[in-house]
Amino acid sequence: MVENILPAHLTKRIEELQGRERTYIEDELFSEEALTNLLYREQLERAFELSPLGPLPS
Repeated sequence: MVENILPAHLTKRIEELQGRERTYIEDELFSEEALTNLLYREQLERAFELSPLGPLPS
């Protein structure tokens, strides 16, 4: 059985991003951790209401 719980340091990182500019959040989506840990990326997308496919072109 796979645990769906993020390590404490990743949960803390998401909390630190709360209230920051959108660019910080977008940068975090392309961090090594977010690209290699799909659970973390999913939590980022959920916490900041982001689309997993990215923004729509304008």
